[in-house]
Amino acid sequence: MDLTSFITNGTLTFLSGELTFPTSLSMNSKTVKEGDIFVAIPGSQHDGIIFIGEALERGANSIVTQGMDAKKLIRLQEQYPEVAFFETHNARKTLSLLAAAFYPLQPDNSVAVTGTNGKTSVVSFIRQIWAHLGFPAASLGTLGLVVANKPNVPFREMGDTNTPNAIALHEILQNLKEEHIEHVAFEASSHGLHQHRLDSVKLKAAVFTNLSNDHLDYHETLESYFEAKARLFKELIPKHGYAILNADIAEYETLYSLCRKRKLQTITFGKAGKTIRLISITPGEGAQDIHLSVEGKSYELTLPFVGQFQVYNVMAALGAVMACGGNQEQAVQACTYLKSVPGRLEQVVPRVYVDFAHTPDALFTALKALRPHTKGKLWVVFGCGGNRDTSKRPMMGEIADRLADEIIITDDNPRHEDPAKIRQEILAKCSRASEGSSRHHAIQTAVEGMDLDDVVLIAGKGPENYQIVGDLAVPFNDSEEIRKYVR
Repeated sequence: MDLTSFITNGTLTFLSGELTFPTSLSMNSKTVKEGDIFVAIPGSQHDGIIFIGEALERGANSIVTQGMDAKKLIRLQEQYPEVAFFETHNARKTLSLLAAAFYPLQPDNSVAVTGTNGKTSVVSFIRQIWAHLGFPAASLGTLGLVVANKPNVPFREMGDTNTPNAIALHEILQNLKEEHIEHVAFEASSHGLHQHRLDSVKLKAAVFTNLSNDHLDYHETLESYFEAKARLFKELIPKHGYAILNADIAEYETLYSLCRKRKLQTITFGKAGKTIRLISITPGEGAQDIHLSVEGKSYELTLPFVGQFQVYNVMAALGAVMACGGNQEQAVQACTYLKSVPGRLEQVVPRVYVDFAHTPDALFTALKALRPHTKGKLWVVFGCGGNRDTSKRPMMGEIADRLADEIIITDDNPRHEDPAKIRQEILAKCSRASEGSSRHHAIQTAVEGMDLDDVVLIAGKGPENYQIVGDLAVPFNDSEEIRKYVR
C-alpha cells in the first residue's frame, strides 16, 4: 500500500529509510510477516515500542512509533537503514486509518451499540429483526461474529471480547461486504471507543442503551467513562446519521443536545420516548405482553422472555432497524420471534436463571425483572471479579440485600486477588448473606434449597465456560452446574 497520502495529510511523519509499499498491517510483533508495516501501540500494560525489535527481525519494512526515545530510535535506524521509520501523534488513531486503507470495503448499513448494559442483546436483536425482514445480516461482539442466513465468515483473532482491534474489525467488515452482507450491528465498548478502534468505520446509526458504574479501573471516573462512550455521538457518526437514544436515562438530555447540535437524526425510545414509546408491560409465565406506540401507531405484542430491561433492548433494536430503512410493520412483528442471547436471564431449568450481570445496575435490573415472576422467595448467587473495579463490590452487596430474599456470596473470576477479601468487601453491605467459597457448592445450595414457588438467579458469568483463578482459566459453566442439582 502507498503511504504517500498519510505523509501528505500529516498522519505520518517520515523519519528515515526507504519508502516502500507494505503488503500487510500488524500491531502484534508475533504476527508480523515479511513486508509488513508494524504500528507500535502504547499500552496500559505493555508499550508496543519494546516489540519493534522483534517486528524488524520478522521482516517488517515500515515502523510507526509514538513518542519513542530518540537514542533507541537512532540505534534501530542505524541497524536497519533500509526500513522506513515514521512518527505519529496518535498511534491508535493512525492504526484505525491504516486498517481502513488496507481493508477499504464496508457494509452499507453499520450500527454501533454502546452503553453499560444491553449491548450484546441489542446487536443480536438487530441482526434477528433484519433476518426476519430478509436481509443477510451479522452481529459482532461478546458472542463473536454471528451471521444470519450465511455460513460464518472467517476472520482474524478478535483480540477483545466486545470490540475487536481496528485491524481485525476492518478485516471482518471487508469480509462481510465481499459476502454481500450489507447489514451489521456491533458492540462499541468504552475501551474500543477510547482507543480509537472504531474511528474509521462508516456508521449509519448508533445506539446508547444506558450508563452505570463499570470499568472505573480503566476510566477512573464515571464522567470519563461517559465521555468515552459519548465519542460515538460527538465524533464518529457522520452528519445526518441516526442516534437511537434511551429517553428514560439521566444522560438523555446531554446526549440529545449534542446530537441535535451535530445535526444527527434522533430516534428516541422508552416511557418518555417520542419515536418508540413504552405504554405498558404485563408479566407472564416466561414471557411478557407489551404495548408500544411506534411513530404514533399502537402495537400490542408478546415477547418470549422476561425482564423490563429486555423490553428496552427490543425498543433500541427496533429503532436501529428503522434508522436503516427497515419496514416498521414487519420489524415490529419480527420482535415476537426474537430469541434472547445465552446468559441474559436465560432460564436453564424452570425458575432457575443465569445472567451475565456483573455490575450494580445489571444486578439491580435482573433482580427487579424476576420479582414479578416470583411467588415465593427470590434467591441470588453472585460474586465480583478480581483485579477489576473494587467500588462496585459493596454496591452490589447492598442491591442484593435490598432486592433478594436469600443471598449467597461466592467467587467470580478472582484472578490474582484473594477471593476471601473480595467476598468480604461485598458482605460489608450485605451482612445477612451466606458465604460460599466454592461456586459449585453455592449453586448446589441454592438449587437444592429452593421451594416450588421460589426463583433462583445465578449472576455474573452468564455463558462463560471458565473460572479465572490466577492465570488459569479453569473449566466451569453455571448452566451445567445447575443441571447437576435439579431434583
